[in-house]
Parts: sequence; structure tokens; C-alpha cells
Amino acid sequence: MSTLTLITAGPYSSIQDKGRTGQQALGVLEGGAMDRDALRIANHLVGNEENAGALELFMGGTRLFVSEPRMVSLAGSTADHAVIRAKNGEETQLPSGQSACLDAGAELFVPPLRHANTVIIAIEGGFDLPPLYGSVATSANAKLGGLDGRLLADGDILPLGPAAALSLAPLMLSDITIFEKSEIIRCVTGPQDVWFTAEAHHLFFTSEWAITPQLNRMGFRLAGPALSHKTSADILSDGIVCGSIQVPGDGQPIIMMRDHQTTGGYTKMATVISADLAPLARMRPGLSLRFRAVSQEEAEVAARQKDDKMQTLLASICPV
Repeated sequence: MSTLTLITAGPYSSIQDKGRTGQQALGVLEGGAMDRDALRIANHLVGNEENAGALELFMGGTRLFVSEPRMVSLAGSTADHAVIRAKNGEETQLPSGQSACLDAGAELFVPPLRHANTVIIAIEGGFDLPPLYGSVATSANAKLGGLDGRLLADGDILPLGPAAALSLAPLMLSDITIFEKSEIIRCVTGPQDVWFTAEAHHLFFTSEWAITPQLNRMGFRLAGPALSHKTSADILSDGIVCGSIQVPGDGQPIIMMRDHQTTGGYTKMATVISADLAPLARMRPGLSLRFRAVSQEEAEVAARQKDDKMQTLLASICPV
């Protein structure tokens, strides 16, 4: 059996794919990769199906090796890179948006991330793990998926799927600007925007919001002016989607991310559009963002444009 061994897992590393769609009515989290753009690209670079399971890293500091030669890729940053150290000690860089062959016994090291909040490492063949509701994605809070439903730890050995029958050449993405962060995050207002005062609406869309260190796969807490409610921040619990922006009683927004709860009882001012979820996921603590309101129709156009751009980029992948 071919395996990948984590010498050091790095903080908050996990196995992710596209997630479990359509199961929230059963109380099952959708989960999946925070940066789905990076997931698709990284998998294409090693010849996998675009939604195959891959390693999602936060902060970096991950070191690993494989039991037999495999193609490996890095995606999700405009400037962070990995380092491949051969058995003879020779080191080569693996830039974001590229793939390379990782020989048996060679080590791949991802230094601490400086330009992105999260990156994806894809391995040729993906991971040979049992799917749950059609996905191997890890939702550690719910103890679902991945390896025993938990975050990865030093010394973990992960079984790999079959490698390609033919030798693959190292590949690269023609344009890595898709991995750029965005300080402007578009959102559709509602569903409880009428619960907020006129001043709160004005502040929400005109203020600069700092991303606090209180962030994880469940949500990003923001810091800025307090948003006031007309009466209360509490509502009867209703459904939550990735990108929902809750505002609890302290008036500080929380953007729900991939491991969000299925329902929640705080008012929601707006929802981040799907096209901006990946750029948002790349933003590190300490950075700032602003919200811009768009209509549902504009959000749908942006989603189609994003998919068209992605298809063009995937078609442009070429040998290094």
C-alpha cells in the first residue's frame, strides 16, 4: 500500500475535498476546502479529479514524505512556496501553482505561510479513505470524515489512492493571480437586515473591518464599529450557509465559513457571494476588508464569470 507520512503535520492541517452538499437538513455539515479554487487547481496539476481529497494547511510548518514516487502540487498563494529535499540533501523550491515529482524518501516541507491564510497540497492519486456522504472532507468539530474525523497529527500515515498509469510531467498554472486576496468582499444583504438600524447599515458598508486572530474553519470574527440592532440580536434559529454574516449582541460581525453550524440564532446582516469565498479564505489575521452590496442577479453573474475564468485557467495548465 502506498502511503504519505506526516513528519510534522503543522497546526490545524486536515484532509479536504469539495465537502458534503445537500445534507444540512440532516444536521450534517457541508465542510470542504476553504479555498475551493486552490483545491481544483492543485488536483488538476497532479492529474486527479478536481474535487479529490487533498491536504489543507493553515500557517504552514508541514513536513512529509511518500513511500513511492508521486506528483505533488501546491496552490492557494501568490508567493508562498514548498521545498523538496532529495535524499542526497539537494533542495528545490516548489512554487504555488506548480507540480513536481516527490521521490520515495524525499521530503516536502511547507514553511510558515506569509502570504496566505491557507494553502492546498495535492498528491497524485489522492487519499484512499472511506467517504461519508460522498466526501472524505474533515469536519473536526463534528468528528466527521478525513482520518478518524480529526485534525492531522505528527506521525500520521495516510493511505494513497492509485497513481496514474503513465508518467506525469511537472505542470504549472499560466497565471497565479487567481490566488490573490481581495480587500473588497461582495455580499447580498439579508435575510435579517431589517433587524438593524439605519446607522448599522451605513457602518457595515462604509467601515473597514479587521480580521481578528479568532478565526478558523468555522468562522472569521471581525473587529470594527459596533452594529446596533433595533431590538435584539436573537432570532429563532434558522439555516446558515457558508458566507452568512452573523451579528451577535456585541455588534461585531462573524463570517460563517466551511465548518459553520447548520442553524443559528443570531441576526444575519448579509451573505458573502460564492465568487468571493475563496479570496476571503486566503486573508490572514490583521488584514482588513470592506463589504460591497450587490444584487442576487449580480452575484449569479459573478459566479458564472468566476467559473468561466477557472475553466480558462485549467485549460492553460502546461508543462513547466
